[in-house]
Amino acid sequence: MTADALLTQFDQELFAYLHREQPRSETFRRMVSDHMAWRSWDDGEPTTAQARGKRVRPLLALLTARAIAGDHRGAMPAAIAVQLVHDFSIILDDIMDRDRMRRNRPALWVSYGTGHAMTAAAGLYVIGLDALQESLDEARPHVEARALTRTLLDSCLEMAEAQHVDLDWERRLDMTLDQVEAVALGRSCLLRCGIELAAAVSTPDRGVRAAFREFGALLATAFSVIDDFRGLWGSEERNGKPLRSDIRRHKKTYPIVVGHLRSTPAARRRLRALLADPEPGDAEIAAIMELLDEADAGGATLHEVARLSRRAVETLHGPPLARFVVSELVELTETLFGGLAGSAPSLSQGGST
Repeated sequence: MTADALLTQFDQELFAYLHREQPRSETFRRMVSDHMAWRSWDDGEPTTAQARGKRVRPLLALLTARAIAGDHRGAMPAAIAVQLVHDFSIILDDIMDRDRMRRNRPALWVSYGTGHAMTAAAGLYVIGLDALQESLDEARPHVEARALTRTLLDSCLEMAEAQHVDLDWERRLDMTLDQVEAVALGRSCLLRCGIELAAAVSTPDRGVRAAFREFGALLATAFSVIDDFRGLWGSEERNGKPLRSDIRRHKKTYPIVVGHLRSTPAARRRLRALLADPEPGDAEIAAIMELLDEADAGGATLHEVARLSRRAVETLHGPPLARFVVSELVELTETLFGGLAGSAPSLSQGGST
């Protein structure tokens, strides 16, 4: 089964699961179908081929289970849980950041109001936690119910902590790159979580599960950092939201911090002054981008993505994972990062995930 076929099956299972839940509120059903880009609540076909987003989190979970056990079906409930919790998080992110577009469509809070959007996010979170119970119901005897639930809850807390730090950093520029990468991992830790859950339901071998967790952490960090790059130098159409909105929101993403660290003292002072502007306009943003380009912040960011993605692939090929068929995970890693895992990148290699 190809990755596309796997995702088609996942979308069918997700649609069926949400309909088994049968939420009573017509508003909630309409909002969920809009967020999922279904033609309607009763029709799970997408409105456009690209409308549903990347579905990277469930795909990684299903491919991990297939690599370990030769069958992805045991990880389907975990994949659904991780996707729904991710949907919960991005609805709230759009509200907090006042992002008006998501996947080239109006964000849920724009269409329905903040209160309805927050309520819908909470509903998806609860349904996502409940979906994980199906992993417990269908799990093999080696699976510890508390540990499985704890894995997902810990990731939710990690996401929340990353969001707190992101907000705290809006008026600061004294963080290290290690700190930035820790927050980057927190933002995308559901990627690692899906891999970790899939490994947990697929094998009792704790060494294998730990190695897949390490792979997931490297992949998630690289995913966040490349997303930071594309937020500044990417395409609005492919990103699904306005370019350089991170600067307008005073986010201290990897390219901004690495550009600051690589700048000359004079350029650093200028960059700090521009970033401190409470409402930067187009001229200020253009000046910030010029300073980042002079410091080759984009190239440094892509080099770090290449390093992280290479380490992720090395983890898959090393013990104790070398005995598994991991070619699909390697291929997906290389697809996500545009071939960066194999060579030092140039700016032209950036593209949408």
